Amino acid sequence: MMFEPEKPDGSQLLAAADNRVLVYDPKDGTLVTSLKGHKDLVYCVAFSFNGEKFASGSLDKTVIVWNDQHEGLLKYTHNDSIQCLAFSPVAMTLLSCAVTDFGIWNQNDKNVSKQRVNVKCTCCAWSSDGQYYAIGFSDGSVSIRSASAASIADEFHKFSRPSGEPIWDLSFGLTRQNNHSTEVLAVVDWNQSVGFYTFDGRATHRADKILTYDATLIEFFNNSQFLLLGGSNHAISIHTRDGAELGTLARADSWIWTAKARPNQPANNVNIVMACTDGTLASYTLMFSTVHSLHKDLYAYRDMLTDVVVQQLGRQRCNRIRLNTLVCKVAIYHNRLAVQVTDRILVFRQSSGEKEGEQVEYKLMDRINRDVECSLLVVTAHHVILCDDKRLQCIDHKGQKQREWTMESSIRYIKVIGGPPGREAILLGLKNGLVCKIFVDNPFPVEVVRLRSGVRCLDVSLSKRKLAIVDENNVCMMFDIVTKELISQEPNITSVAFNSENEDLICYTGENRLFVKAKNFTPYQQRIEGFVVGFTGRRFHCLHTYTMTTNEIPLGSQLSQYLNTKDFAGAYELAVLGVTEKDWQILGLEALENMEFEVAKKAFHRIKDCRALLLINEIEDMKNCGKSADTIRAHIYAFNRRFRDAARVLQETGAEQHALDMFADLRMFDQAQEFLATASNETQKSLLRKKADWATEANDMRLAAEMLMASGDYDKAIKIMMQNDWTDKILQMATRLDRSDANVIREIGNYLAAKGEFTIAAGLFGQIGDIISIAMMHVKAENWEDAFAVVERHPALATDVYLPYARWLSERDMFDEAQIAYSKAGHDREAFEVLQTLAEKAIAEHRYLDGSYYFRLMAKNYMDKEDLASRQKIEECLLKSDLYYVYNSVYKYVIEPFTEKGYDVLCNMARYLSLSPKIAGISQVNVLFVLTRLSMRHENYKTAREALGQLRIYRIPPKFQNSVDMWSMEVRSKAYSDSDEFMPMCYSCGTTNPVLGGHLCAHCNAPFVYSFLRFEVLPVLEFQVPEDLSTEEAKELLKAEPPIDEGDQHVNRLLSDYRSKNKSGILTLEREDLANLETNLTFVAELPQPIGIKFYLKVIPEIPIAQCEECKKLFHADDFQLSVLQHGVCPVCRFKVHLYEPDLDEDDTENS
Repeated sequence: MMFEPEKPDGSQLLAAADNRVLVYDPKDGTLVTSLKGHKDLVYCVAFSFNGEKFASGSLDKTVIVWNDQHEGLLKYTHNDSIQCLAFSPVAMTLLSCAVTDFGIWNQNDKNVSKQRVNVKCTCCAWSSDGQYYAIGFSDGSVSIRSASAASIADEFHKFSRPSGEPIWDLSFGLTRQNNHSTEVLAVVDWNQSVGFYTFDGRATHRADKILTYDATLIEFFNNSQFLLLGGSNHAISIHTRDGAELGTLARADSWIWTAKARPNQPANNVNIVMACTDGTLASYTLMFSTVHSLHKDLYAYRDMLTDVVVQQLGRQRCNRIRLNTLVCKVAIYHNRLAVQVTDRILVFRQSSGEKEGEQVEYKLMDRINRDVECSLLVVTAHHVILCDDKRLQCIDHKGQKQREWTMESSIRYIKVIGGPPGREAILLGLKNGLVCKIFVDNPFPVEVVRLRSGVRCLDVSLSKRKLAIVDENNVCMMFDIVTKELISQEPNITSVAFNSENEDLICYTGENRLFVKAKNFTPYQQRIEGFVVGFTGRRFHCLHTYTMTTNEIPLGSQLSQYLNTKDFAGAYELAVLGVTEKDWQILGLEALENMEFEVAKKAFHRIKDCRALLLINEIEDMKNCGKSADTIRAHIYAFNRRFRDAARVLQETGAEQHALDMFADLRMFDQAQEFLATASNETQKSLLRKKADWATEANDMRLAAEMLMASGDYDKAIKIMMQNDWTDKILQMATRLDRSDANVIREIGNYLAAKGEFTIAAGLFGQIGDIISIAMMHVKAENWEDAFAVVERHPALATDVYLPYARWLSERDMFDEAQIAYSKAGHDREAFEVLQTLAEKAIAEHRYLDGSYYFRLMAKNYMDKEDLASRQKIEECLLKSDLYYVYNSVYKYVIEPFTEKGYDVLCNMARYLSLSPKIAGISQVNVLFVLTRLSMRHENYKTAREALGQLRIYRIPPKFQNSVDMWSMEVRSKAYSDSDEFMPMCYSCGTTNPVLGGHLCAHCNAPFVYSFLRFEVLPVLEFQVPEDLSTEEAKELLKAEPPIDEGDQHVNRLLSDYRSKNKSGILTLEREDLANLETNLTFVAELPQPIGIKFYLKVIPEIPIAQCEECKKLFHADDFQLSVLQHGVCPVCRFKVHLYEPDLDEDDTENS
C-alpha cells in the first residue's frame, strides 16, 4: 500500500490484493480501478518520487512499472518472487528485491542491474537524499549500499542485529538539530526490538527499544519527528523519533501489516492509512493540538509532543526542556513552570535568564505523582490549580490538596492576575456568563460581573480596575471592576488583552483585524491573522493556528490622540512603551508650548535633544528671575519656528529689540520690516545694519553696501565698495561727504590713488587739508617729481619722501643716488646697513663682483668718519673689495666649463689670492686647486708642489681628489723649478723673484705693483717723498715741466744710484728729483687713511699704463681701454670712464 507523494491531497492510494493492484480514492474509499498484469499474488507496490510512475512486485517473479494513467510501461523479472520495492526519493530509480537477488532499474537505462545474495531479502528503503539504500535480510543483517557506486555489488557498509532474527522493516529518517542534519536508519526485527543506526552501522542508542509484540512495520512521518509502529499487537502506536512511545493511534481485529502517512499534509493534521492481514483498510486523521501558556512575555508551548519550550518573546531567547514523554498540559507564571505528563505533574523554577544576555534555564523543583484528568491547568508561586469542568482543585507543589472550589457552571477561562506569593488572585470565566475572582488562600469566590452569555476570554488591566470580556456572541465588553459599570463594548471580537505596562491601553482582534485602543479614543486597526493573546509594551503576541508570533505596533496615532486632549501625563506614559524619535519630538514640543516643562524635559532627554534641553533650562532660569509668561511663551514660539507669533508677543510686551534680534539672526528682514514699521529711527538703523551683516555673509555685497549707506555707516560701506572695485559708486559717494567725514574721504583718496586717479585723489586730500597724504600718494605711485614738488612747498615732509626714494634707488642698484637721498632724508645709518646686507648676501650667493662693488661703496661711507675704527674699516673694506674682485674669475673657472680669462691671467690671479690675507667667502681649496692646475699646465712645477703642500691642510672635495692625487704623483717626477715667464721681476733692483715669494721683492723689499686686469707686475715703482715735503708741494713738483736736458735718462740715473747704494724698501725721491721727472711717468693715488697717498713711477716709458680716476688702480692701457669699450666702466670700481678722442697724442692716452 502506498500513497502517491506528488499530489498534496494524496489523491490515490495503491493496495496489493491477490494478483491485482487496486487504486483507491483515500477521501471516501472508492475503488478507482483494479489493475491486472500479474499471474500470482502481488506482494508489494511503490510510487515514484513525483507520482508519475508506480511499480508492483509479485510472486510470479516479475516487476511491472505503470504510469499515472494506470498503463503498464515495462516488465522485468527476477529469479525468485519479489519481496519489496522502493523508488528513490529524488530520481526515477527503482530498487526491487527478490528472495535471492536484488536489482536497480533506471528509466535512462534499458538493462536492469542485478546482484545475487546468499540470504533472503525481506525489506528495503532509500535515504532521504537518494544517495544510499538499505536492504534487510532474514538473518538479521542490513546492507547499506551507495547509489553512485561503480557496481551494485559494492557494499558501503553492513551490520547485523544482535539477535539474528529476520529484519522485517526499516526506514530512513532525516532529523535536524542545531542547524545540523542527521540521517538515521530505524530497524525492526522479530526479536520484538527497535534499533537506530547511522550509515556506518553505529548504534545511536545504548540499547534497543524493547517492544511487547512482533513489529511488522516502522515508518517515519511528520518530517521524521515521529515513528509509526505496529504488528502483532493489533494496534498502531506513535513514538518519538528516538523510539519513546507516546500513545496508541488505532486498534484492529488482526495484525497490522503496513501503514503509510499521507504526504504533503500540515504538521498538525496528518492522515494515516493502515492495512490489516484480514484485508481491512482504515484511514485515521491524527491532530496535534496546541498546548501552551502565556504570562506577560514568557511563552511556554509543547513541541514534538515530548518537549516544552519556554520562550522570552521580547528578547527572542528560549530554553527547551526534554521530557521524553507525552506532554498534556503546560502552565507558566513568573518564574514557575508546571508541566502535566501522562502520570504526573512536574514543577520547574527559572534558574537563570533574568539578566541581560543570560540564557533562559529551568530546573526541576518538584514532582506531583498524580494521574489527574483536567481541562485547564495554572500554576502560582506555591500551588498548582487543576480545573475539571465546574470544579477547581488547589494543590501545593508536594501534591497535597489545599483547597477546592465548585462553580455553578463550567469554567471556560482561567487567568492568574497576580498577588503576593501564596495569596494570588485568579479570574474565572464561566459558561453561564459569570466572572468571579478567587484567592488561593480564600475558599469563597467573589463575583465580579455577570453576563447574559458565556465567557470566551477575559483580561484585567494593569491596576486591576478594568476588566475586558469577550462572550460567546463575540462581543467585547469593558467594565469598571469597582463600580461594575460598562465602559464600552465592541462587536465581532474574538480575543482581548490589556497592556501589561499601561493602564489605558488595550488591544483586541476580530475578523482578521487588530484594534489598539487608548482610553476612549478611536481605536487604531491593522490587518492580522490569528488572535491576540498578550500585549506588553508596544509588542503584541498573536497565536495563528499553532504558531505564536510577536509583532510591534506603532503608537503614534494613540500619542496624537492624547496630545489633542492635552493629556501630557498620559501621553508620556504611552510614549515610554516605545515610540519613534519623531514622536518623542512632537510630544516634547507640544508639552513645551503648553508649559508642561517636566514632560517636555523627559521627552527631550529620551532623544538627547541638547538644544531643547538648554532652552528648558533657560526657561526655568527665566521663571526663577520672574520673567512673565508672555516672554517665556515668545521664546517657546521661536524655538518651534512660530516666529510671527513670537514677534507679536514680544511687541505686546514692549521688547521689540528682542524681536529685531530674532528676525536678524534668522535673516527674515522683510518680516522684521513689517513688524517694526513703527519703531524708532535707531531701531530702524539697527535693522539695516543687521541686514547688511546678513548680506555680507550671503555674499550679496551690493545689498550690504546699500544697507550700510542707508544706516549711515559710510566707512563700512566704503570698505565693501573697495573690495569689489566699484569705482563709480565710490565717486558718487565721495560727492555726498563733507569735511566731517575726513577719515572716509582719506580712505577714498587712498583707494583712488591706488587706482591711478591721482588728480581726483589729490583733490579729495586737498579738500580735507591732508598734505601728507598727497605726498604719500606720489611716493606710492613713484611719481618722484611730483613728490619733490610737494617737499619744496612743505620742507617738513623731506624725510617722508626722500627715505622711500632712497630705498627705491637702492633696489635698482643706484647706490650713489641712494646715498644722496638717504642724506637728504637724514638716514645715513640705514644706507650703510643696506650696503652691508647687500654685500653679505652677494658673497653668500657667490656674486663676488657685486660683493666687491658693495664693499668699495662701504669704504666710501667710512671715509666721512674721523674715528680710528672707521679708518681701519676703510682698509678692510678695500682689501675685501680687491680680493673678491680677483676671486670672481677664479671661482667661475672652477664651476663653469668655459672662461673668458686666459690661463696665464687665471694663474696670476690664483697666485695673487694665495699670497693675500685669508678672508671669509674665498675658498682656499679652490684657489690652490686652480693654482696647482694652471701651474702644471705652464710647467711651474715648483709652484705646483708648494700649492699641493698647502692644499693638504684642507679638506679636499671628492670631485677634486683624483686630480690632486694625480698631480701629487706627477709633480714628483718633474724638476723643482718654475717657468721664467711667470717669475715676477723687481723693477727696482732687477731681481727675479719666486712665483710664491710674496707681494714684496725678496731682495729689496720693494712692493710689486700689479695690473688689475692681467695681474702681472707692472714696470712701476712706488716711491715716497721726504717727510719735510708736504703732499701738495710734491704734487706741484710733479706737475712742473722738467729741464730740457733731462727726461728718461733721469729715471735711469735714479735707478742706478738706488741700486748702487744697495738700498731696500720703497724708493725715496728728493725735491730736485721730483722736479726733474716727466709728468707722464708718474701716477698719484690719493687714498683715505690709513692707506694715505701713494706715488708711482713708470720705469719703462714705452709701456703704456692707465689709471682709474676713482679706485686709482693701474692697468695696461690696452687692456683697460678694451674693458671700458666693452662695459663702459672701470672693471674694478664700476666708475664710468670717458675715453679720449682717437686723434689725441699717445702721451695723453697713456695719462688717461
